[in-house]
Amino acid sequence: MDVDPFAPRVFDDVLPPALLEVLSAAAAVLPNRTLSFWTGLDAPEPPLIATVLRHLKALVGLPQLERPDAGVEWWVRRAPAYHFQPWHVDKDEALFMRDGVVRSPAAASILYLSDAGGATIFSSQVCDQEGAALVPRRLERAWTIAPRRNRFVVARGDAVHAVLPSREHAQQVRTSMPINWWPSPMVSNARLATEAADHEALAQLTDTPVSAEPSNPVPVPLRTWYAADLPRPVEQRWPAWKAAPQA
Repeated sequence: MDVDPFAPRVFDDVLPPALLEVLSAAAAVLPNRTLSFWTGLDAPEPPLIATVLRHLKALVGLPQLERPDAGVEWWVRRAPAYHFQPWHVDKDEALFMRDGVVRSPAAASILYLSDAGGATIFSSQVCDQEGAALVPRRLERAWTIAPRRNRFVVARGDAVHAVLPSREHAQQVRTSMPINWWPSPMVSNARLATEAADHEALAQLTDTPVSAEPSNPVPVPLRTWYAADLPRPVEQRWPAWKAAPQA
């Protein structure tokens, strides 16, 4: 059976319980913003993040991540369960702002730290190099992944995706740790490295004890949704950062 090259892979129970608890406590004090941190895979710091990445890197499984300058861009995202995040593609934001060029990571991934909130939806689309159009133009296939604490989803780095809103437990907080895997540094790295070094909460993680306990990730099968049978209406407006309400 052929594997769809756009289909994300999902794993449950990816971190040992003790490590998950320490990471969750750290995530609660890190800033909730789009500004991300950079951690090199050759000698990642701080130790807590290094340990998390060792568990996840094998599941990502990309040989280009063995390069000496490979690394990850990561951040913590907390949002109300009813929040909707429009369609977007992960990219080197500084490069796009400077040159108008879309450069995506080798893989995009999400580690869910709570059960609350709507599903992440990945499509079988990418955006062109200028970020002006989706390819193909129409949504053909999609995959939805519901948040579950200690669940990890990894997808193509250039896949267009969104976060659907949830009316269930609307007062709860959806907490996740997006992680982008880059075979070489981004244009943004100088700023990201400075922010990481200067942030007090992140610096404190250097002294956080972590366990070498092994994990036992469990693969989760996904259903492919086709455009005609998506579970709810999914509207795409692109470019996401230029979309305006229709008159």
